[in-house]
Amino acid sequence: MSAVVNVWSGTPFNITTGSDDNHDTVANDRPAGIGRNTGRGPGYFNVDLSIKKKFVLGEDTSQTKLDLGLEAFNVFNRVNFDNFIGTLSSPFFGRANSAHRAREVQVFLRFRFETPTIR
Repeated sequence: MSAVVNVWSGTPFNITTGSDDNHDTVANDRPAGIGRNTGRGPGYFNVDLSIKKKFVLGEDTSQTKLDLGLEAFNVFNRVNFDNFIGTLSSPFFGRANSAHRAREVQVFLRFRFETPTIR
């Protein structure tokens, strides 16, 4: 059995006005007094689990092995948002427009055929 736990602080994003305030033909100007990556999204939390069992099928010199397992990603099915809208003029300001994957579970079965090494 194994586990992987990922915990991150909130993802930073730029806050912009959505208009060309300094007339340089690029509409990504920040409001006065606001620096880069000032916006901060919620934190990230994810737990992945894996359970595996190995079986030996045979008693002779060339053994056949069977691996059986279950892997679960984002076990708690927590929504981890990403790509936040930082444009003040947008009705979606401060909201995310994507999220990381939802829970995934996979089962696997693997046969291994091993031959003895000659010494």
